[in-house]
Amino acid sequence: MNEFLQYLKDNYHYTENTITEKEKQVLLWKNLCSGKQDFDKINTQELLKIIELQQKKYTLITINNQLKTIEQYFEYLQFTGKRKDHPLKNFRIKTAKKPLITGFLTEEELQNIEKEFRERKYKKGQFELFGKRNRVIVGLLIYQGLSSGCLRELKVKDIDLQKGIIKVPQATESRLKERILPLKASQILELYKYMNEVRTELLQISKTVKETDKLFIVSEKTKFSSITKQIRKQINIENLQLIRNSRINLWLKQYNLREVQYKSGFRYLRSLEYFNQTELENLKQEIEKYLS
Repeated sequence: MNEFLQYLKDNYHYTENTITEKEKQVLLWKNLCSGKQDFDKINTQELLKIIELQQKKYTLITINNQLKTIEQYFEYLQFTGKRKDHPLKNFRIKTAKKPLITGFLTEEELQNIEKEFRERKYKKGQFELFGKRNRVIVGLLIYQGLSSGCLRELKVKDIDLQKGIIKVPQATESRLKERILPLKASQILELYKYMNEVRTELLQISKTVKETDKLFIVSEKTKFSSITKQIRKQINIENLQLIRNSRINLWLKQYNLREVQYKSGFRYLRSLEYFNQTELENLKQEIEKYLS
């Protein structure tokens, strides 16, 4: 076993913790063999039976992680001449395919959401301020298709009203890349009022935040999700992600795949494959062209 661990160090440059974990995985699989079996000489069919046992205990992700280690172990046996064949080369259990995204809102439905939200009445004072802030957020959801993570990370400097653009920051939890998107003419005036009037007042009434560069202010004890939760209830929609998905779906009808990938912030073009289109097959073929 020590020779195998040295093989991993020399060829994969893993950390000590990873090496230790891989040693445990190989020992685990060896212990699953019957008394008559020699793990180093085990065949594919026997390995498949062990995989069946593991599926009863572990998730597919964990099993596939173990399989990678076992594959490396048999590579080591081949490398040292202890075994000629490889019983588990490039073998992985396929995870369930991600379902298509469906049930999109139309452009008219999105604009109706914004119109109804804009016409909402609020009590004077902080509730009116919150309402004006939320109108700005809804606009960014509908027209720029921003995720909650990107909205949370927005800073005042990310808004350039003179150029009419917004620099969308990356959202680490959803792996979205930063990008620059145009603002609608109607958004520019609303953002100007928010940044120069509403935001200043919100900052003054905040009890815990004295100064921040974030566009949307939350107190130290409040999460941004409380704002989006409130908006979701006011719109009466199950998930705000539906608005983002709907905007991406509409973009797919207007722009080429690369443009939509950029506007959406997706790192990979294949992310668009999960959007249900009338010409889904054509979309898949286009993706294959880009990835080939």
